[in-house]
Order: sequence, then structure tokens, then C-alpha cells
Amino acid sequence: MISKFKTLGMLLIATGCSFYSFRGSIPPHINSIFISPIENHTTESAAADIVKIELENTFIEENILKLLSANNSDSRLDVVVISFSDIPYSYDTENISSTGYEVLNEKKVEIEAKVSWHDLVKDELLFEKQISGWSVYNPNEKDIGSDQIDNDNDGYTDDDDDDEYGPSRDSAVKIASNKISEQIANEIVSIW
Repeated sequence: MISKFKTLGMLLIATGCSFYSFRGSIPPHINSIFISPIENHTTESAAADIVKIELENTFIEENILKLLSANNSDSRLDVVVISFSDIPYSYDTENISSTGYEVLNEKKVEIEAKVSWHDLVKDELLFEKQISGWSVYNPNEKDIGSDQIDNDNDGYTDDDDDDEYGPSRDSAVKIASNKISEQIANEIVSIW
């Protein structure tokens, strides 16, 4: 009977030690973050707002750090959207339009941001990087969820992909912004 308890105890200790959270590599004195208002240096007015929403959602969903006000936070994240492009990506060269030109099949949205994370407790810069995110969409489709495109290159399309829904261009901007927020989160948790 005692050996069963020893085995169970050792199993609990072993499994308890094998679980890691995203916070595993963040400096121990940093428990919270303030996301500064995002600056937008592009002509795409919604880009900064969408990046901010996606960032906040990522921090909440992944439980990385508590989101607090500037006065109560251990760290600050500054993000500047430095470029936004929405350019032709692929054409249909087999079915020439009545005008004699190729038909635009896909456009690519790409967002680039300059990101810096500051330790407010020790008054130091933890990292500063440029990060980008992209997505592809069909400008001829109203709903990105019916365009038969793997919009974010994750191997899934339309109904099989939970982030492919809504107006095509708006959804492409959201997907690109989400990629940026995920990269920022990965940078934060891998800082040490």
C-alpha cells in the first residue's frame, strides 16, 4: 500500500513539474503590461485599432501578462504601425477578361510594425524589433469564408479555418494583425 502512495506521489511531482505556462521565461518581477496607444504611420486608418484589439485578445486568451493601466503596470509595450500594403498577389492568366487583361485573383495585405517592450520596474528596454503579418484574400468575393483560399497559410480554408469569416478585405487585415500579435507574444515569452 505504501509503494502505491509513493508511486502516486512521484507521479504527481513529475507531472506537476512538467507543466509550463507562457510566463515561464518572463522576468519574475514582471506580472503586468500596459499596451500604449498604437501609433499609425500609414494611410490605413483602421490598422492601428485592429492591431490593438488583436494584441489585447492575445494577451487575454494566452494569459501571458495582466493588462493594466500605465500607472499600475510592470512593463509597457509600444507599437508603431510603420507600413500597410494591399497589393495584387495573383492573376488568372487562363481566363482573360473581355478587356483582354488578366483577372486579379488574390490580393495580399501586409502590415509591418515596430515593437518595443520596456521594463518599467528596472527602467530598461527589453527588446525592440520590426514584426510583420500578412494575409491573402480574393477581392472578388464578399466573404473571406467562401473564397477557397488558405488566407493565412495555416493549411485550412473557409469552413475548416476558424479565423476565415467576414468581409474579405477586413478579415485579411484582421488575420495579418493577429499574426503580428502572436509574434509579439512569442517574443515576450522567449525574452530570456
